[in-house]
Amino acid sequence: MLLIAASCEMFKKALIANTLSSFCLSKKAQNIIVDLSVSEAEIFWSMYKDGLKYVEDVLPVLSGINSKTLKKYLSPLDENLVLGLKKTELALMDFEKISYLLKVLEDNYEYVFVLAPDEKSSNVFKLIERARMTLLPYTSDSLSALSALNLAQLYCSKCGSNINLAPFKLDLGYEFHCSQILKENPLFIKEFKADFSPKIQEQLIMPSFIYKEGANSFCIAVKEIIASYDLQDHKPAPQDESDQYFRNEDVYKELAARVHADLVEEMKGLAEESDSEKLKETAKSKISSILKKLDLTLPAEITHRLTKELCDGVAGLGVLEDLINNPEITEIMVNGPQSIYVEKKGKIIESAVAFPNEQNLKTVIERIVAQTGRHIDEASPIVDTRLKNGSRVNAVIKPIALNGAALTIRKFLKNKLSVESLIEAGALSAQMAEFLRACVILRKNMIISGGTGTGKTTLLNAVSTFIPSAQRLITIEDSAELQLQQKHTIRLEARPKSSEGTGEISIRRLVINALRMRPDRIIVGECRGGEALDMLQAMNTGHEGSMSTIHANSEKDAVSRLETMVLMSGAELPSTAITAQIVSAVDIIVQLSRYFDGSRKISSISVIEQSDDENKCKISKVFEFKLSGVKDLRQEGKFKACGIIPEFIKDASNYGVQIDNNIFKA
Repeated sequence: MLLIAASCEMFKKALIANTLSSFCLSKKAQNIIVDLSVSEAEIFWSMYKDGLKYVEDVLPVLSGINSKTLKKYLSPLDENLVLGLKKTELALMDFEKISYLLKVLEDNYEYVFVLAPDEKSSNVFKLIERARMTLLPYTSDSLSALSALNLAQLYCSKCGSNINLAPFKLDLGYEFHCSQILKENPLFIKEFKADFSPKIQEQLIMPSFIYKEGANSFCIAVKEIIASYDLQDHKPAPQDESDQYFRNEDVYKELAARVHADLVEEMKGLAEESDSEKLKETAKSKISSILKKLDLTLPAEITHRLTKELCDGVAGLGVLEDLINNPEITEIMVNGPQSIYVEKKGKIIESAVAFPNEQNLKTVIERIVAQTGRHIDEASPIVDTRLKNGSRVNAVIKPIALNGAALTIRKFLKNKLSVESLIEAGALSAQMAEFLRACVILRKNMIISGGTGTGKTTLLNAVSTFIPSAQRLITIEDSAELQLQQKHTIRLEARPKSSEGTGEISIRRLVINALRMRPDRIIVGECRGGEALDMLQAMNTGHEGSMSTIHANSEKDAVSRLETMVLMSGAELPSTAITAQIVSAVDIIVQLSRYFDGSRKISSISVIEQSDDENKCKISKVFEFKLSGVKDLRQEGKFKACGIIPEFIKDASNYGVQIDNNIFKA
């Protein structure tokens, strides 16, 4: 990295910009200019219209992407570019982030030119300490020369860096603007060296050239410094022993524990802050202050890691933060502090992260639970809740969880899956989608059935897009996660008992209450108990087109579960009456299955009819997924129609629904 302490005067910046631009273009190797000298950098880099990006846009995502990805983002066409400041001044920026950015850039570009303001700020001194060489350019007037000399002497006394002084004549058309300050006989660089003390003279590395009339001396200085830089074989400076010391994992853990203890003390009284981002910013400031008090010089990457981990620990989800932010992970399963598994592409694998101890895990659980106004303790060791982004959370602690606290997070999908995307993913066929659309528009009551993690809620969200926007919908859930697109939607969420054992509002009570809210359709996120009876009654009393999900492994099991859940309501009904209720209320059962390769598919779509036996109902498959074997460790098969056309489809045209009957041919 070559540092240039550049004054922000227009003419000087323009000359530096032109010189570096021409130098970069003449080099076959990739180069990058990082302009930290002034905000609103686009004023000075008009020739880089498409190659100018901003430091403020890169810093927030820096920790989440690797070096190669960053380089592709910065230079998609492998062109040279400028990275400048948009609005923020260098003095106001977090230097640890800047330092980490420069490290990443140095790993990816052969030459990194950094323009720094010629001010006496701590961030400028830190930049000089990082730089392999520093260039202080000045124009050929005594005032500018004196300024450069003073800065050089100050920099050398502060950090003993390799400093170069470079005079240059403004020979690119700026003579007219600067005629008042240019001198007839410019000062020579060799004359400056004598003005310094012997100690400073040893630290200064002077370019060997002498100012010549008509030459662009600044360009000559850059070339000479680069030549000197190249002689060093581009090998990074040897690491300080302290750098290696803090990279030792045991030492790092000891340091982290010490800083964490101080941070907890500093953050007392701030834990109630609901905005996690504000809390993280506060924690970051406190960590910086603690490290300053400890008077430790840490490698940039260690400081970055320490800050991130501690901020995540006191204001986020600790070691789970990176897993939450990984778009490939759909579920996180914590089986105690030292055992964390994740689901990727339908497969469950063990992660490489772990909580430091049981208390740390429990603190994260309590933080999650508190966000939704719920509680968890030994008296109430089980809780269902959600993250702010909608991800479903279940937590179990001791004495119920014998191996330590267990936490399960089913991640919220930011990009809602449409029916079309499910078809592309192979979850169902276009013919199935067409049939489901007709069922929804014709207001047929639907139960989506499947095992854990088969995608019931995802399918319910997708199918709900077929509901006309004018209808009034009421959703009822244990933990709100449905994402209906219709504007006229009311969302209700059940509430568990308080720590005093009062205040419970069950799903069953919400279903009963919903009947008084004039709904066109009621959508229950999941039927698990006695609310099934109220749901069936709602479907039978003018709320056609309602939907719900249940846990079952087949269509027949789904009907059996509905019968069992009706009995859980406490209603003493004969089995024939329950069967009659189910047949009258439920029109469609969509069965989902999860296969060994991790794929999720609709295994069947069935209609329910009354059978000759009053104690049973007739279940007829309309579509199914027919297995054909395994190929390349993937489940093979195809979706096919079973040759049955439901009665309500035959009259669909009378209700304005057009559907091609050919899709039902076996």
